[in-house]
Amino acid sequence: MTGVIALGRLEIRRALRNRRIMFFTILYPVLLFLLSASSTKGQYVTGTHILYANYFLVAYSSFGVIAASLNNNAMRISQERKEGWIRQLRLTAAPSYGYVTSKVAASLVVVIPAIAVTYLVGPSQGVDLNVSQFFFSGLVIWLGSLAFTAMGVAIGYGVPQDAVQPVTLIIYVAGSFLGGQFFAVSGTLATIGKCLPTYWVREIALQVITKTPVSWNGVAILAAWVVGCAALAAFMYQKRAED
Repeated sequence: MTGVIALGRLEIRRALRNRRIMFFTILYPVLLFLLSASSTKGQYVTGTHILYANYFLVAYSSFGVIAASLNNNAMRISQERKEGWIRQLRLTAAPSYGYVTSKVAASLVVVIPAIAVTYLVGPSQGVDLNVSQFFFSGLVIWLGSLAFTAMGVAIGYGVPQDAVQPVTLIIYVAGSFLGGQFFAVSGTLATIGKCLPTYWVREIALQVITKTPVSWNGVAILAAWVVGCAALAAFMYQKRAED
């Protein structure tokens, strides 16, 4: 257990010191939120009673979380495979699950600033929420990050090293596009998006903010992605361990 905790601390320090991760996790989503919310201030999403400021708050918070949990894990694991870091860890007394556990723990810590900073600047753009709305919508995004963390681990282990970056980028951009992180999706895009975790992590958080009934079908889909990606990550990890 001591080895797992030490690995977790190391992963958290490495992530928080990485300027590229901090930019795409915190600064970039906040800038996008400020640009989008300021240009639609006081306006409502077409056909709804949802302020664009509220919509973009959860959309870009989740966008930063996806970057932190998916991209960071996939790229980092691929690089560590190349450098032989994972092979060296197997020679230590740390348990086999310690490496993956440390990645998950680090991701859960790193995504907190991605959510908190965007939420802190929200009121400057007309976001008016009470404490419970802020807390529970942020909690939804935080817990939803587990799906992207597991997905990143699976990609990092399962995809050939030279293909990890393009595969991750395609999933990141396409998933965010269909999930409504850039704009409110409708029609065919929404139909496709409703099959993805990017859509439901945003939509459920938005339902919490707007005090509309939570879609339990969406909760089930998001939970299925978390479990499915975790199982795939465990399988790919075990497969690499046997190589």
